[in-house]
Amino acid sequence: MFSRLFDFLICGVVGYLVGSIPSGVLLARLFGWPDPRAYGSGHTGAMNVSRGAGKVALVIVMLVDMLKGLAAVLIVSELWANPWAITLAGIAAVAGHNWPVWLRFRGGMGLSTGAGAMITLAWPVVVVAAASLAAIRILLIRHTPRATIAASLTIPPALWLFDYPPQIFWLGTGIAVLIIVRHMSDWNRQYS
Repeated sequence: MFSRLFDFLICGVVGYLVGSIPSGVLLARLFGWPDPRAYGSGHTGAMNVSRGAGKVALVIVMLVDMLKGLAAVLIVSELWANPWAITLAGIAAVAGHNWPVWLRFRGGMGLSTGAGAMITLAWPVVVVAAASLAAIRILLIRHTPRATIAASLTIPPALWLFDYPPQIFWLGTGIAVLIIVRHMSDWNRQYS
């Protein structure tokens, strides 16, 4: 029993540490972009980096943030065969991205890292969530944080409709909750 709890603790720590790599800040330093913490929303994710460094920066940071989520899931799946350990690692990676210890717990918003954590396990749901976000943002809600919250609410029903096993359902639901919680702080933000 103790060994299993210790294994889960290690999986959570691995997921968190991989997710907490401050890629937006590190890539800004590497490429000479402005520090994303100094403008816009102050978040370190792809969307805010693009406000100061452009669309190429958005794509680069988004891909690296996705790789963090993917890496956390793949590392844990190689070391521990337990599917619940993979669930924990994916959720912890998003928590690490959103609240990285290295940046005084002020990071990104979790979208790309969450997509990366789910892409190999439930790619159709990632497609549904991305399409929902685009449609909601373009057609209904012009405010990105509010549109993201609305789109995140599509993840659990999509997982249920596609009949994923409980571990994947709770991975996606946990990620959706973290994305919603993180975006609530920007609910009243004036720019989109």
